[in-house]
Amino acid sequence: MTFNVSRRVPVPARSQHARQLFAGIAGSYEWLATILSLGQDPRWRNALVASVRANPRDRVLDVATGTGMVARALVHTYACHVVGLDQSMEMLTAGSSNTGSLVRAQGEWLPFGRESFDHVTFTYLLRYVDDPAATIRELARVLRPGGRLAMLDFAVPQNGIWFWLWRLYTRIGLPLVGRLFSPSWGAVGDFLGPSIERLYAAHPQAELERYWCEAGLTDVTVRRMSLGGGIVMSATKFRSTAQPASERSAKPPVREALRSKDELSPAADCEPQRTAFYALRPGGWRDYWTLLHPPYTAWHLSYVLLGAAIAPLPDPRMVLGALAAFGLAVGIGAHALDELQGRPLGTHIPSPFLIAAGILSLGVAAALGVVASTIVGSSYLVVVALGVLLVAAYGLEIKPVHSDLGFALAWGAFPVVATAIALSAPLVPMGIAAVGAALLSLAQRRLSTPVRAIRRRVVIVSGEMLYRDGSTRRLDTQALLAAPEGALRLLWVAGVCIGSGVLAARWL
Repeated sequence: MTFNVSRRVPVPARSQHARQLFAGIAGSYEWLATILSLGQDPRWRNALVASVRANPRDRVLDVATGTGMVARALVHTYACHVVGLDQSMEMLTAGSSNTGSLVRAQGEWLPFGRESFDHVTFTYLLRYVDDPAATIRELARVLRPGGRLAMLDFAVPQNGIWFWLWRLYTRIGLPLVGRLFSPSWGAVGDFLGPSIERLYAAHPQAELERYWCEAGLTDVTVRRMSLGGGIVMSATKFRSTAQPASERSAKPPVREALRSKDELSPAADCEPQRTAFYALRPGGWRDYWTLLHPPYTAWHLSYVLLGAAIAPLPDPRMVLGALAAFGLAVGIGAHALDELQGRPLGTHIPSPFLIAAGILSLGVAAALGVVASTIVGSSYLVVVALGVLLVAAYGLEIKPVHSDLGFALAWGAFPVVATAIALSAPLVPMGIAAVGAALLSLAQRRLSTPVRAIRRRVVIVSGEMLYRDGSTRRLDTQALLAAPEGALRLLWVAGVCIGSGVLAARWL
């Protein structure tokens, strides 16, 4: 471990307060941070490290490194060289000797040349600086083009219920629990909640994302975690954004900071586009259409028809009941819960309505399953309970259900199996059909994930393809979306037609 002290620079009042705040908690910071965050802080740091995607030869700067937890995780994960930077001498000296190179400095004034690092990370920093936009530009200054900038910070939950629970904990629970350990931790508890709210009141999330765009960063990804209590942001530096000190106070317009006329696709800027191909313009009744994911919901319901078609006697009443149950659980319940997790569809539907819709639709779906169990047998209640758990776990983003494999099993295989069991279908055809549905759902996920990322997160698309005959094709947003989205538009219709056709063959 090497240790350097940077040049002297003015210390703003916020930074002075931060130094005093952390001086008294450095020795117990690592284990108490985990306890007071209810075990979430390690999860957030792991997500931050995963977003960097470094190579062993890379040089990474970890700003506001504290005791070096992120720095050590970067070294452990990527075997890269990490420089940890923090303004608190107490936090630096309390860290592990395995951290690597350490520098005492402030995040607003980095003692490094432009494009000095392959990647830059920072943790819980922006609440302690006077000018977050200038700080992001300074961090981007030392980042090489193509490198990753990644941030972890606290956030304010957007859902009404979670917000008030969060506020109750940060205003009352955290200060009280902190005082059980030391007066210094009590002071941290008093400061934390209000400081988080002040940051986002002064700099809303959309404005923070704009700061990243203006600093020359693209592919801005925002991941809300733990019901909105934590946030991980990451982006890639598009081009060098270093400016002379005399020019740094001037904010360039977003479009000028990100591209020139000939560099990027004409549609590329920081303005969001439609969140999905089926999504309508936000507002009013259109939000409820978007929430239902009509093509995907119809596709998932086609697996109910497939499960019914392999039964020897597909009773129409049972089939209609299964369609209603899965339509409520998946089409409304799961999607309402998912929209509560950071508004990925960008709807303006009130959170209380989403909560009520999610609970009510899932409850009615479960009730239909209970009714089916009176016909099929009480053992069918196990299937009903499993279905409720799958929908709730996926909507609340609980792993391993909220994953590619979890999606394939819950949204593809389970509707086939649940319907087939209710109609006493033979085991072998049921298993084969379930595997097929799971594979189709996995294919859906593989296609929709990059599409979703492009539509909801990508700021700039730049480049061209050079063919062997010398011709070129310009890459833009629509070029990247055309193939996977075109396949999705065809596949959902194909799924509905296949499910309807094989069931109709049994009835006609």
